Amino acid sequence: MNSLRRRLLPSLMPLFLTACASTMTPRVPTTPLAAAPQTAPVNDVTMSPKLMRPAPPADFWGSMRDSFAMPGCEADPQVMAWARTYTKMPNRFEQQVNEVLPLIVYAHKSAMQHSVAGEFALLPWVESQYRHVPGAKNRPAGMWQIMPQTAHTLGLRVDKNYDERLDITKSTESVMSMMRRYYDDLGDWRLVDVAYNAGEFGLKRTIDKHGGPSDDDGIPDVPMKANTREHLVKLMAIACIVRDPARFNVQLPRQDNQDSLQVVHVSNPQSLAQAAKQSGLSMGDLRDFNPAFRTTKATVSSSLLLPKSAADQYKLGPVDPVADVPDPTADDADVAAADAPAKSSRKGKAAKVSKAATAKASKNTKTKATSDAPVKNDVVIHKVDNGESLWTIARRHQVSVDQLMKWNGLQTQAVKPGQVLRLTASK
Repeated sequence: MNSLRRRLLPSLMPLFLTACASTMTPRVPTTPLAAAPQTAPVNDVTMSPKLMRPAPPADFWGSMRDSFAMPGCEADPQVMAWARTYTKMPNRFEQQVNEVLPLIVYAHKSAMQHSVAGEFALLPWVESQYRHVPGAKNRPAGMWQIMPQTAHTLGLRVDKNYDERLDITKSTESVMSMMRRYYDDLGDWRLVDVAYNAGEFGLKRTIDKHGGPSDDDGIPDVPMKANTREHLVKLMAIACIVRDPARFNVQLPRQDNQDSLQVVHVSNPQSLAQAAKQSGLSMGDLRDFNPAFRTTKATVSSSLLLPKSAADQYKLGPVDPVADVPDPTADDADVAAADAPAKSSRKGKAAKVSKAATAKASKNTKTKATSDAPVKNDVVIHKVDNGESLWTIARRHQVSVDQLMKWNGLQTQAVKPGQVLRLTASK
């Protein structure tokens, strides 16, 4: 047995060593892994301003809607009825709004500065359709229709040469300040309009006697005269149209920054005629923006209200002196209005205003028909009439002053009666 082991052991030993070598894995030397480098946290990436898209132009009508504080179109059936009456002829309504849009924008800006409900920027539509009605004796005046006693309370100057009730800047600031005071006392913007029409102290006596309005969103249920109620309904009706113009098949005009009204300070006293020439406006247009001057021979000593395009030209500096030629048409109109017998009711005044507005619209229609004519290639021309300026022509045809100057190769805004202007670009 021992001899057998001795013989097998040498032969089995190589096999055993070979098997062990095949099952053992060689040890691989390892080195510790390097730690990952620390990186600073990434801050929020902000886009460079020059890579950002410019903000779209502000929508004036949208901002006005946002500033409204009274109930909407459904407040009372009469609100919708008056809104439909105003927009019975949509094209004419759009033209009327377009003509007074600079005044609406200016009044709204003042309302926002005094924290007044946006509807009150539309109040002159109800009072006068933004017409600068001259005062006669104890009658109201200006687009806000301010009574003489109210003017005295507000500190507005009224004399034979200058009537600050017709000063767009001062009268608007005074009215908006008064509206804010009314609201602080009454706490309801609807009652503010009632107070403006019927008188603050009379309304307070009514509330003391009968109590304030209920919480309903309609017309305030406090005793008031029919014309006072109608005044509020009309204001809410105009606001209703602005809220939803498509509902009445109208399109509100676009605001042109060139038409925005600016106060220009006058460093040296000058005549109205000189100011008109320096601004590129006709005497009639200059007085439309500064109707407080009761005569064309007045001297401008402090400031003027001008559309931006005219204000920019005025700031270029003095021009050659001109003779102070009176404007007989404007003066005669003021004298006739002042001498006309005053009506005893607001209804009579409204009828008078409506008749004058209709006559003005008729005159504009006739002028347009005779002075505007199409030529070849659909280019429209306009023959400048007496009293017209580049600004009024641009407003009527809903183009900008800059466009008219470019299309006609004009270096200044000065135009003369009889001058022919292109109203479209050359083809």
